[in-house]
Amino acid sequence: MVTNSEVSSDLPDKPASDNDPLNKTASDNEPPDKPASSLNFKGRLRARLQLIGGALASIAAIGAIAGGLAGYWTVWKTLRTDVFPDKQQTQREATARPDVAPRLSLVVLPFANLNNDPEQDYFADGITTDLTTDLAQMPGAFVIGRGTAFTYKNKQIDFRTLGRDLGIRWAVQGAVRRNGNQVRVNVSLTDIASGRDVWSDRFDGDRTNLAALQDQITARLARSLNIELIQAESRRSEADRSRNPDAMDFTMRGWTKFYEPQSKIQNAQAKDLFDSALRLDPDNVEAMVGKARCLAANVNNRWSASVVEDKKQGLDLIDRALSKSPASAGAHWAKGNLLLFGDPEGALAEYDTALEIDPNNPAVYGARAITLITSGRTREAFSPAQLALRISPRDPFASVWRYWLCHAHLHLRQYAEAIEECRRSVNLNNLNLYSYVDLTSAYGATGQLEQAQQSLTELNKLRPDFTIQWYRDLGYSISSNPQFRREFDGIVDGLRKGGVREQ
Repeated sequence: MVTNSEVSSDLPDKPASDNDPLNKTASDNEPPDKPASSLNFKGRLRARLQLIGGALASIAAIGAIAGGLAGYWTVWKTLRTDVFPDKQQTQREATARPDVAPRLSLVVLPFANLNNDPEQDYFADGITTDLTTDLAQMPGAFVIGRGTAFTYKNKQIDFRTLGRDLGIRWAVQGAVRRNGNQVRVNVSLTDIASGRDVWSDRFDGDRTNLAALQDQITARLARSLNIELIQAESRRSEADRSRNPDAMDFTMRGWTKFYEPQSKIQNAQAKDLFDSALRLDPDNVEAMVGKARCLAANVNNRWSASVVEDKKQGLDLIDRALSKSPASAGAHWAKGNLLLFGDPEGALAEYDTALEIDPNNPAVYGARAITLITSGRTREAFSPAQLALRISPRDPFASVWRYWLCHAHLHLRQYAEAIEECRRSVNLNNLNLYSYVDLTSAYGATGQLEQAQQSLTELNKLRPDFTIQWYRDLGYSISSNPQFRREFDGIVDGLRKGGVREQ
């Protein structure tokens, strides 16, 4: 089985040994400068939210999402249990009724790079990713994941088809032109049903203060739609923002490399770019998080030369990042990935915190699904995996989330459902070794020996040295939870019946 949330097409060399540490568990009408008490602010905010229908009633609410970004974190942190008691309700409703597009549902399409230089793509991609992250953290928003959004890069868009395929109502589009340190960004908001732009604007700035330029974009979107909802400090604190433009550049390049198809070489290149950013600005939170994600990928893919050192270094980086930016969903996500092998309950706590901050991150839902399985809570794993697929149905990792659904069914001996989901996974990506593992086991357990042999043939093409002993050792290295191991033993038994050799 594969449990890493940084999924690679490479195969792990070997499972952790018994001595491996992985095996251990572990705006109002009053003047803006007028002071107000926290209590009065709460009351005014509630009244405002009620006045606009809880920020869910109309096109103006889209502006509220964008305009509220600047003040989102401080306000939400104060009121999350009072005004927004269930942060993930929108996501669950969208999954239960995929035929009904949530009112505040949108996708940020990849911004066009207007420079005649493909080497500048990373800059436009970075702005797209940051804006997606900002919008995704606003209460009541349903934002399509980055992975699916980027499948539309450099493609002609038919908006009605887009809305039907993704189950959304709005699209944010843009273009970026960079000339030295000068940056120009064009942004528009499109009503998908009509295909018409309801708002557009142009922004000029300096890459030395790119984060402030992005805040300006979201704030002007709100003002242009005549909405004044929340004006407070930025979601990202000043500590998050690098004051070194070259460090910012390396960080954006690092994330672009990180999101390429994963391999040991690609991951090392991304880590080097984050290291370059940190040499220029040791307090760059985004670079810390990026490097920690790379270290987690090393650990979880068995690429690491020293698991102990990589985990320690990654956790130290995340602790530094969280001390500067405790509201960083990415930092909590990365910490969960570092804890995934050996401490699934600790990983779950970090993923839950990340989803409290950003309930539109499909990869975290996916990671949460497999972690629930390794924690012996398999029946709880289906909902997060399905949420991941609803938020980002065309994601490059969709085949993995399908596999995790298959794996959950197999753990529960729901063989027909397991086979169906694993076949879907294979149709999306026929290079996922573990989909064939689960297919072989499910067919073996149900006596469908001809199908088991066909699946085993594909499995052996991908890993000729695959044996029951290797797979059992791998599974036991992931989690010591007794319930997980009992269920895992059933999968091993199915492999045995399907004709897999013991050693």
